[in-house]
Amino acid sequence: MKSLYIVVAIILVMSISFYVSSCNRKAAEKNSNANLQDTIKPRVHTTKENTFPELRQLAFSVTPEKLGLTLPNDQVSVYGVIMDWEMDGAIATTISYVTGDASLYLSSGGGVIGGGQHENVNIASKQFTNLAKTFLDQATKTTQTSLPGKNEVQFFLLTNKGMYVGKDIMPNFENNSSKWMKLFEEGNKLLSELRRTSGG
Repeated sequence: MKSLYIVVAIILVMSISFYVSSCNRKAAEKNSNANLQDTIKPRVHTTKENTFPELRQLAFSVTPEKLGLTLPNDQVSVYGVIMDWEMDGAIATTISYVTGDASLYLSSGGGVIGGGQHENVNIASKQFTNLAKTFLDQATKTTQTSLPGKNEVQFFLLTNKGMYVGKDIMPNFENNSSKWMKLFEEGNKLLSELRRTSGG
């Protein structure tokens, strides 16, 4: 059942990518069509140039202070999760903060920005980030923000005491042997809710 869930999640990401590229084509052909622009502008981020690297890096620079949070100094607190998922040369990066703010960036260009304004996304984002706290002891402290390798999923846990990372390969998620399985499933739920806001 879990492997089926993963396959569905892959289809979700691919459909977002298709939706965004489709919007890009339509916008290029009908850039004077205000109705189309109004339909995609509030929810789907599309630009002529691919801003994926900049947007992804910006997500790592978000601090508790920028989120309006005051975290205790005597313990490690997770305030954000960045999940990178490599699929056939493309990468989907899901951004989630404990405030409920969430976005999805695609290496092919585009994505969903500011999804946390939607209640369904806000709830899923908080659940994903809160669950990540329980995986701290399985993660390794790091300062590197490199992209995932082939067929790899990685989780960056943003904390008030630095950044931690954990990763695994897709075959281990598909056969349910990954120690990151529960967090991956929760990330997929957020991904699904983000997709719903995109209208795809």
